[in-house]
Amino acid sequence: MNKKITSSALAALMIAGSTSFTAFAAMDNGTVVIGNKAYDLAYANDASNLSEIANAITAGGAVYVKDFDGDWRENVTGLVVEASIIPAVVYKNATGTVNFDAADTSLPAIKETPYPKTFTNITNAITNSSNVVYLTAVDQYGEAFDIATDSTYKITATVNGMPLSQSETTLDTINNMAKITINKKIAENDVVVIMLQKFDRTATSTTAKVLSSKSTSYTVAKDLAVAPQSILAVSSSADIVSVGDAAVTLKADVRDQYNNPADLSVNKLRWIVDKGGDLLDSNSELNSGKLTLDKTGNTVNFKAIKAGTINITAYNVLNGNKATYTVEVGVTKLTTIKLTSENPVTSFNNQDIKYNKITQNDGAVLTPDMIKFNINPKTSGTLATDITPIASLRGGSGTDKNDIVISAKTIKAGTYEVTPYVGTSFDAETAVKATKFDVTTTVNGVATIIDRIIIPTLKVNTKLATNVVIRNLHNEIIDVSGDSVTASVYKAGVLSDDIKVEKLDKDGQVATTTPVKSLRFNASAAGAYTVRISVKDAVATYDLAVNAEVTSLSSIELGNNIADNTIIAGAKDPVYRVISVKDNKGDEITPDIAAWTISTKNGASVIDSSFASFVYYKHDAKGVIVNSTTADSEGIAVKFDPSSTAVKTLEADTTLLVSVGNKAITDTTVIKDTLNVTVKAKGAVKTITIADTNISVIPGATVKKEIVILDQYGKVITDPAMVTVVDGVKATATVSYDETDKKMYITYTGKTTGTDTIVVKSVADATIKAASNLTIGDNTNIKSIAFDAYNYKVFNSADDTKDQTVALTYKVNAGEIDVPASAISVIADSKLVTVTKSGSIIYVKSKVNDATTGIGDKDAVITISLLTPNGKTSSMDLTFSDDASVATKSTVKIKDSVDENKDLDGTQLIIGKDINGNVTKDTVKQITLVGNDQYGNKDVDVTTDTTWACANEEIATVGVKTGVVTAVKPGKTTVTGFYKGNLYTVEVEVAGLN
Repeated sequence: MNKKITSSALAALMIAGSTSFTAFAAMDNGTVVIGNKAYDLAYANDASNLSEIANAITAGGAVYVKDFDGDWRENVTGLVVEASIIPAVVYKNATGTVNFDAADTSLPAIKETPYPKTFTNITNAITNSSNVVYLTAVDQYGEAFDIATDSTYKITATVNGMPLSQSETTLDTINNMAKITINKKIAENDVVVIMLQKFDRTATSTTAKVLSSKSTSYTVAKDLAVAPQSILAVSSSADIVSVGDAAVTLKADVRDQYNNPADLSVNKLRWIVDKGGDLLDSNSELNSGKLTLDKTGNTVNFKAIKAGTINITAYNVLNGNKATYTVEVGVTKLTTIKLTSENPVTSFNNQDIKYNKITQNDGAVLTPDMIKFNINPKTSGTLATDITPIASLRGGSGTDKNDIVISAKTIKAGTYEVTPYVGTSFDAETAVKATKFDVTTTVNGVATIIDRIIIPTLKVNTKLATNVVIRNLHNEIIDVSGDSVTASVYKAGVLSDDIKVEKLDKDGQVATTTPVKSLRFNASAAGAYTVRISVKDAVATYDLAVNAEVTSLSSIELGNNIADNTIIAGAKDPVYRVISVKDNKGDEITPDIAAWTISTKNGASVIDSSFASFVYYKHDAKGVIVNSTTADSEGIAVKFDPSSTAVKTLEADTTLLVSVGNKAITDTTVIKDTLNVTVKAKGAVKTITIADTNISVIPGATVKKEIVILDQYGKVITDPAMVTVVDGVKATATVSYDETDKKMYITYTGKTTGTDTIVVKSVADATIKAASNLTIGDNTNIKSIAFDAYNYKVFNSADDTKDQTVALTYKVNAGEIDVPASAISVIADSKLVTVTKSGSIIYVKSKVNDATTGIGDKDAVITISLLTPNGKTSSMDLTFSDDASVATKSTVKIKDSVDENKDLDGTQLIIGKDINGNVTKDTVKQITLVGNDQYGNKDVDVTTDTTWACANEEIATVGVKTGVVTAVKPGKTTVTGFYKGNLYTVEVEVAGLN
């Protein structure tokens, strides 16, 4: 029989601190594939990505890992598999996202179909004769967009506020521009408003959404003859011109006085070859014998037969306006761009870094201005416009002076794929492309600036927190860990301990290795101080002037009396009343309460002090008030405990007088306040409601129904002893509380056939009751029997002393009644299995592992059947197997003993302190992972089948196969376990070790 491999195949892969990488042709070594997602290990082990990884696992799919030899392995078996079975995935690491096609091959980034995102109106005026408006567009990527109008475009126009009809406006496309014509006579000073809209579908559709729009208002100008005026530029059909190329077409961008494309059907352009006439072919329009050419239209062509420089100028014959085209003709055509890495040492955001160089090709022309860049942002939240690559000559006098250097500067940290190219566009067939490369930048973490800090005057012995913002030389906010920030206090130029400064993280906890987000000051003496805040190994320093003064306690306020149902005798949950404490300045303060006193009286009698006590408080993640330490408190409160001996048995509402003071209550100088607290009488049964009062059962069987018992305050009672059951003659019942369901149940048991009544009464008040009517029928009341829907597998060891006994359960009448197994017949092969019954459970165990007297040493399937007294049956197959126990990954969890700090989210492990916060000398703690195996065994230990990794080994280390965490130095980190595609994260805190 084949045994399953239970050890994880990830042992060699889960290496703490694995560095992320850039993917090109295939995913790099050290990659985990989960379904259609892929991650490098550092990313997967980062606690901040836990939710994302958990969601990927929940979504399902096969798990594969790429080991550091480059082999793909199936995670459960650990066997090498072909890359061809790896699905298409979206890969993530710390710097970006990359799409990979199936079989671990690169997939070009898929862009959204371009659409005109922004329209630009180029027309500066309209008249009755020049009644047209031209618009250009760029797409969502900032690239020029060729407009081709269709039903998804819509134009609307008004003249002096009156809408024009559909026939009075026309939309055309000319030279990749939108042309809107007003087909209505307009006069000077008329106001014309024109709007062009682009929709995501036919403009007339009721569900169409506007993608972009442009509205422009014109005051109609005086009507003049339209004539060509300026020539904005001369463009070429080819960016690169070499000897032997086909003819090159030049096009002049001629505009009229309204900046619209000019009509050249009458007026002419004059093309003149200013330089390089001897380089031209004699058979083209412009050639060595025809260096001047007057032509209707705005295009002309030439062909070069020699290398050199050509200058060609287009003139407007009416006014002499011109534009010149210059090109360097190469001996050979540019076919490749040789790109070599310059290996930048640093790659910080907002810094110009040299990334590559391009060496010249002999005979081919390549200048920096010819090089363009295609940008593919690979980090979520970044845009192509967030990076500026530049091509420039290296210069100087060295042999590499003609190299073209590629540098880049980003304004947002991330990864950008950059491809240098030469051509009219990146997608043009004639474009010459260099090898793509990644620009990855991070925020410069060197602190240069600490933002200005302003705090009010400190009060002695009262803590005050203020935010601190640290920036680099580019004014970017950076994170600096607590162990790199120093706050030194000076008084009159001498170091002083009169002010303590704590560094806090974003959660208000002391920042040791976590980033500092605020500072908390606590002065012990009055005076003027300077607090110098500095960052280690950086120029960032800030001197903060701090004044501290002594104030006196002025008032204590407990608030309004408590008279509602807030505090009920015997309740388990405490109730808090926040105390407002103010000083002589009228400010709220949190004082030291070590000497404070509290008194609680019931009339003239002082009651047990356990009912009311002082505590420091804070709000937990759900906004509920809880106890806290002085370090992270929000203030002080009185904590009332309704379960204390003093009040838990009160039979009537009782008003207690609670007094608090900053010293003995009887002291003549005490500052105090009092509060009337009404403790409501302990809960008594007020109503009893049974979910179903008409019950059908058979002798020996039971029926379980929910029962709801409420007290006088409408709260649910969960103590079965507060009610009693009056049994009938032919049936009995019991009331119980289910801790799992958090509900009360009444369970009826039939004794003999017939009818009966069961009554549930309040122990304290017999008039409060509820009754159920029972019909106890014979076995004909059994309508069906069925095994619980579960495919059981039973462990059948070669050593029969280790054979497993499986417990089978079943439902009668779909679970409406519980019939004991003693009333059910079990049919099975007695030569192979032994069947025993107890209560409502049937136990099955294989006989001796011998081919002649039992199941034998191979898998066997045994049928087990049930038979009721009235002939209802059910059967199921049990598979007896000697496969080793393997915990099902969906059942695996971290053992509860790890959860030591319940105030924080996530599973916690603290080394150096016990659960009460007391300092210990522990340096080692064990993480244990348990689950249920295929045989139904619970708490099967899979710790050693799990691969463990620690995110920061400077704080703690973890045994890769043991889960044993060893402290290194104080701080916080994360330990991650990887078992069969599931990740388990433990937040680890190493306290200060003694």
